[in-house]
Amino acid sequence: MAELKRIPGLEPKIARTQAALWRLSAARAFWPLAVFVSLFLLMVLTGLVDVASEQLASIALIIFLVGLIPLALIGAARFRAPERTEAIRELDRRSELRPLSALADRPARPEASGVALWRVHETRLTDAARRLDHPDFGARWKAADPFYLRFLLPALLAAAALLTFASAGDRLSRAFSPDIGSLFGADTIRIEAWITPPQHTGKPPVFLASGDAPVRVPAGSEITVRVQAPSAPRLVIESADDSERLRFAKTPEGAYEARAVITADSEVRVTWWGERAVWRVRASPDEAPVVEWVSTPELTPTDKTEFSWKASDDYGVESLELVLYRVDEGGDATADTVAVQLPGVSPKNAEETTALDLTRHRWAGLEVRGFLRATDGAGQSTMSEAAVFILPEKLLLQPLAQAIQDIRVTILREDDAYEEVESPNRESLEAGEVFTAATQRIDRAPAGIQRASLMIEAVTYKPERFFEDVSVYFGLSHAGSILQAASSTDEADATEPLLWSLALRAEYGSAADALRALQAARQALEEALRDGASEAEIQRRLEAFKQAAQNYLAARMAEAMANGLDAPPSDTDSAQSGGGSALGGSDFADMLDALSDLTETGASDQARQLLSDITNMLENLEFQQGNGSGDGMPGMPGAQQGENEEDLPEEEREMSETLRELSDLLREQRELNDDTLAEERGERRGPPGQPGQQPGQQEDGQQPGEEGESDQPGSPQGEDGQDGPGTSLAERQSRLGDLVDELAERRGRQGGSSEDGDGPGGTVDEDALEAIERAQRRAAEALEDGNGFRAQRNQDDATDQIRDLAQDLAGELDELRRERLGDEYGNNSDQVDPFGRPMGGTSDNRDVTIPDQAERQRAKDILEELRRRYGETPDEEERDYLERLLDRF
Repeated sequence: MAELKRIPGLEPKIARTQAALWRLSAARAFWPLAVFVSLFLLMVLTGLVDVASEQLASIALIIFLVGLIPLALIGAARFRAPERTEAIRELDRRSELRPLSALADRPARPEASGVALWRVHETRLTDAARRLDHPDFGARWKAADPFYLRFLLPALLAAAALLTFASAGDRLSRAFSPDIGSLFGADTIRIEAWITPPQHTGKPPVFLASGDAPVRVPAGSEITVRVQAPSAPRLVIESADDSERLRFAKTPEGAYEARAVITADSEVRVTWWGERAVWRVRASPDEAPVVEWVSTPELTPTDKTEFSWKASDDYGVESLELVLYRVDEGGDATADTVAVQLPGVSPKNAEETTALDLTRHRWAGLEVRGFLRATDGAGQSTMSEAAVFILPEKLLLQPLAQAIQDIRVTILREDDAYEEVESPNRESLEAGEVFTAATQRIDRAPAGIQRASLMIEAVTYKPERFFEDVSVYFGLSHAGSILQAASSTDEADATEPLLWSLALRAEYGSAADALRALQAARQALEEALRDGASEAEIQRRLEAFKQAAQNYLAARMAEAMANGLDAPPSDTDSAQSGGGSALGGSDFADMLDALSDLTETGASDQARQLLSDITNMLENLEFQQGNGSGDGMPGMPGAQQGENEEDLPEEEREMSETLRELSDLLREQRELNDDTLAEERGERRGPPGQPGQQPGQQEDGQQPGEEGESDQPGSPQGEDGQDGPGTSLAERQSRLGDLVDELAERRGRQGGSSEDGDGPGGTVDEDALEAIERAQRRAAEALEDGNGFRAQRNQDDATDQIRDLAQDLAGELDELRRERLGDEYGNNSDQVDPFGRPMGGTSDNRDVTIPDQAERQRAKDILEELRRRYGETPDEEERDYLERLLDRF
């Protein structure tokens, strides 16, 4: 056969014949597979599979894939690849000479004449082989493919592809990737997903929908995916740095739930027989807070450490602390932290001035290095720059109080541990032996604790000679016993509250306990206002603060009387309507009422400021010892201590008397203003000294028109010159005008001897008295006409003018006494009354802004109207709006 390759053009004919035989053999073997594949592709391209449901499309693909395997196996078994010899035989049959097989022959006898003849024969065969034609397999194809499917199926596929060229790719993709899970209940799957941002961000949950644009949430948010499916799916979370696969857990309701925390940009997918949902989540980083000093800490006159600061955070500052280090310690110094109150709940931007009472700190009196540390809701902290300052220590003047304070700080500043003692085994103890190391713990204490124990023993030496307060002695003895029995510094530090209270007791007496209760009540009320507590809780804490204020005033008064005060100081403006117990004056009562109104109407910032002012005023109480003559009364100029009123110059005495009359007049006018306002609200109050009455009802059950119990019928006054139970508001207002008229006439007669008005009592401005009288007359006329609004306006004018006149007269009286007494009066003029007001005259409480009662009442009325409309309106949008307003207040 090797010689066949030398025949030109014969090899291509052999290869072509072999290829034709291969195609014929393949068609005979794989025609069922070809028909099966062609029909499926025709169904896909024509859209039959595309319009079918997911179940039918999945079934069609499964049938197609399942059918391919046996048909391919059958075809492979039937297929026989043609060999080269078979192709040569097919070509050789094209000639009668059979040249290809004859060329393979050889002569039997290699003789010279025979070889020449063979050469001629071989040449003839070669020419015949070169002239061979390709065999015709038409008959065989006709037998193998009688319906010409080899042409028809490709033509149909080509036509379908051309007609559906735009959608052919999508149709093929869907046909070969259907939702196989639909056969197992994927169409019944329900997926819910939401992302809950961290609580400190204050952002609402975000509900996710598959296929949406990327969702941006704060880093650290928790994604929750809940799926109702026949079996548990998987949750896949892929980020740039990590890939996490989570298994769903079954819930009691029969659903499946998975949770994960989003810390970086991620793609979240739910897979169950394929991808069921996908979300793209972008995580916004949580920035660290920023804090800095506005002003460094400095000492205030009240021994408080005051400093200004500002802090900010993208989601709000969770806490602020003052971190302290002792300057005299090295780099291994331990830190102490003091909480700094924030102005609200997690403020994003805050700037405030804080005053802390650090006199109780164990490092009081030492130089410290302080930092401000702000922490956000994510736990990130930032420190400010350092500020070096000295912690103020409590100023204690009593030697015993100073000694107790020294004992206290000696214990607190000891950080070393107790010495360890090895306990012997029970078997090693001999009969009658005592393990003394277990009881003599003070010998194992560090030096500071032992020193404090010795100091207590020294201070309590001979108590009958050095202790006036037995409770202080017993308290120190108890503290010494605690130190003797303590086995650790923590147990020794437990004496700190006891020693601090004993130091205050030794310095101030029993008022110290009331002061601590007042400060605790104030702090509780401030926290309720700051945190937005319920109205009932705020009211409960407000009542506790009022009670603590009353107790503190009583304790200070008892302390002052024990120190030599003859009687409780009387305030000319101390009467209260309704017969309630006085808290030290109507000014203070008005402040408490204003505080109550502010908390009720939701003005938290103003309430907190007023609360701070009230507490500071109470803490600064100073009681002065009087002489029983009315001089030295708080809120009113009087004689110097030790002076009698008869010894005063006539001009000062007359001015003091006039000032007292104006104070009484101011008190009665204020009471009348309150009664007028109450009547306008339909809550008519009784006259001074009488309980409130409802409109149309008189004392002792009398009905309108019945005779009262006054001395004379129709008389508006009783025996003492005060308004009787049946006196109307107009009559009371008219009587006050008469009093002003009498005061003007009396002052005019006393000062008439001097043309320039500088005689005794002539310093009272007659024009001012006339203006006051006119305002009161107009108010009386308005009350008679039933015009309450005009009456209140004129009453307010009269009140302001009386107060201004009293202040001017008090200033003139101070000048006269200063000229007469010189430096001696100046030393006394700096003193303050029990409410922190200057002793030299009346105070208008300019440092404390108290809303006007009418303004507070309007706020109450507005709040009640909002509540009424919220309960009555049927409009849902209006109810939502009113609810937002009520939430603010």
